[in-house]
Amino acid sequence: MNAENNAIPPAAATPEGVTAVEASKQIPAGFFGAYLALKGIEVENLGVDAGGMEQIRLTAKTALQAAEALKHHPESPMDLLLSAAGVDLGTHRETVYHVQSMLSSQFLIIKIAANEKEESPSLFAVWPAVDWHERESYDLYGIVYQGHPDLRRILMPTYWEGFPLRKDYKQEDPRLVWNNR
Repeated sequence: MNAENNAIPPAAATPEGVTAVEASKQIPAGFFGAYLALKGIEVENLGVDAGGMEQIRLTAKTALQAAEALKHHPESPMDLLLSAAGVDLGTHRETVYHVQSMLSSQFLIIKIAANEKEESPSLFAVWPAVDWHERESYDLYGIVYQGHPDLRRILMPTYWEGFPLRKDYKQEDPRLVWNNR
């Protein structure tokens, strides 16, 4: 990483030659959140989960840039996508990605909220393993992943209407009666 990418924002200026790891200890965010902030990428620190994994929230606008930066992190590249899942929070839907660095064995949880049109950027270009994960979230929650190479239903029949795991999905739908014995 060159000195320009490792620059610390003026509000948190430190002596020349400070690494991203050292800087992350001075910025109120986790290790990866601080790294993204140093690169000028908007990130919200969500603390750690019950297992101690750092959690961050990215905007749809900067998600691809942030994912690319995380995948090429100089000390702990997030090179393995473990899972991705859609979540319906009632007020909005989001996708939760779990990634790991094979080099350092560190984990990170990335949350990206879908916009009001139920759209979110696909991270397929960064982690191709997300292919079927994003298709499943589309199929069950209706999140449309912009830039996904093959976004179509994967679990439900192609003629199915609606998205069965959404909180606003009608459960008295007659299609849900599988057996009339």
